[in-house]
Formats: sequence, C-alpha cells, structure tokens
Amino acid sequence: MASNEDSAKKLRRAADELARLADRAATGDAEREEFDQLLADVAGAGRGVFGPRVRARSGDGAKVRILAYLQKNVGHAVHGEELGFASGIQEWARRVRELRVEDGYDIVELGNSIYRLERAEPNTERAEQWRLAHELRSQPGPAVARIEAFLTASVGEVVSREQIDYVARIAEGSRRVRELRDEHGWPINSHIDEPDLQPGEYRLLSTDPADRRDASQRLYHEDVRRRVFERDGYRCRVCKRNREAALAAGDTRFYLEVHHTVAMADDLASLPVAKRHDVANLITLCHSDHLRETAALHQRKREGRRQT
Repeated sequence: MASNEDSAKKLRRAADELARLADRAATGDAEREEFDQLLADVAGAGRGVFGPRVRARSGDGAKVRILAYLQKNVGHAVHGEELGFASGIQEWARRVRELRVEDGYDIVELGNSIYRLERAEPNTERAEQWRLAHELRSQPGPAVARIEAFLTASVGEVVSREQIDYVARIAEGSRRVRELRDEHGWPINSHIDEPDLQPGEYRLLSTDPADRRDASQRLYHEDVRRRVFERDGYRCRVCKRNREAALAAGDTRFYLEVHHTVAMADDLASLPVAKRHDVANLITLCHSDHLRETAALHQRKREGRRQT
C-alpha cells in the first residue's frame, strides 16, 4: 500500500511539473529533453500505481485503442507518437492503415506521421470493398482476371490504386487498369475524366459491352484529354451535361470522350501527332453523343465517296 501511495505522489509531482513546463513552453522557455524526462517519470509512476500494461483481451487490442484515441480527437491532427503511447506498440502505422483500408475509416495522412480522422463512424461501403478485395486476392489465375472481377463487382464505385494492387498481388495493378481502359475500351474514369477523383482513384461506369469507349480515345495523351475537358468544364458540348447533371437524371453510364472536329474517325491514327493533339480541333462529348457524331461523320464520308 505504501508503495502505491508513493507512486501516486510521484505521479502527482510529475503532473505538477508538467503543468509548470507547459507554462514555460508558452513563452518558449522549455526544452524537449525536460519533457521527455517528465514523460519517463509519468510512465514510472503509472506503472507503480496501475501495474504493468496487461496483454489486451480479445477485441480490445492495440488497434481498438488507436481507434478510440482517434475518435476522441476526431477532426484534429494526431501525431504517431501519441498513437504509440495510446496503443503501447511501435507498429501503430500498420494499425492506422488497417483502420483506413480494411475497416473503412476516413483517416487522412497529413505527412510526417501525422493523421486526422475525419468522421467517427466508418464508411461501410469501403469496408465491404476491402472484404471483397481480400476474397478475390486469394483466387488463382492471372492478375488482370482478379482486377476485372474487382472492378465489375465495384461498378459505379471509386476504387483506389492501393486496392487494385492488393487484389492483383502485383505492384503495377494500375497499369493493368489502363490496359483495360485503353486497349479493351472499358469505361474507366480517372482524375483526368472526373475532377472529383484523386490521382490513383478509378471508377468503372458500366459493364455493358455497348458502353465501351471509342477506340480513338487511346490516341490522345492524357494531358491532352485533361486540357480539353478542363477547357469545356467537363461538360458535353452537345447535350451540355456534366456527370453531376447526368446522375441527377439517372444516367449512371455518362462519361466524357474527346472528339476531333476535323478528321474522320478512321483517319485519326494517320494524323501527325501535332495535328491530332491540336486542342483547337478537339471538343468534349459524352459517350452517347460521340457515338452519334462518329456515325454522322462516317455517313458524310460515304456520301462523299458516292459523289466522286
């Protein structure tokens, strides 16, 4: 009992010294070494009062303690050192990643091991995506097949490069996504197509073969597409809709393409790159209007041949 009382007194003294240190820190008259020494005193006194940290019960481990601390400070920056103290482990960064990726918590990494939990509750859809990714990752076969399955199951939802790489079991999963888009015409948006997407985020708009991208799109560099879309406000020049307006009308398959106003569709590949990428001759069309405009171009070309 006496030992416990002595430890409690030591803890109280350390708390008083911390308060005085805080007052001095406000005027810049404090050193980090003093703070570290007081933390050691607090740890020693705490062990004397409460005993050693016991092994966590099932469901009450380090990740749970980290989450509780983040939720206590939701909306505020939290340093990794704080999470280390709260959890009692050195691998707190791994647990933060699990909370973000596997459990769907919106945790922003601010740099220099500083994090911020945006909302106390998890994003259940994101957590379900992780469950699906974990399930698909174990399936045999080529990486692209697992990526296709993951994108198809997540149609209309945002998926990340991190999830793609995890499912694919390779570090270049996003390259396979670009191949599906450019070589096979899958209507997959990136931050080039949707300003609300972040670099490394993708959205598959449709699994219907009728909604495949126009083959000409692979001829335009991403920077060119970005410049055209930005200039036109990410809005189709014909129907005047952007993605937000299309979604409001119930059109979930809406996406944008670049249209060349001068060259016929099947002549694009033979154009010099400088002419093909001249943004003065490029406009933004939605996929549906691009199909109609391409069909009209072919019709005019056939009529021109008949007249010669």
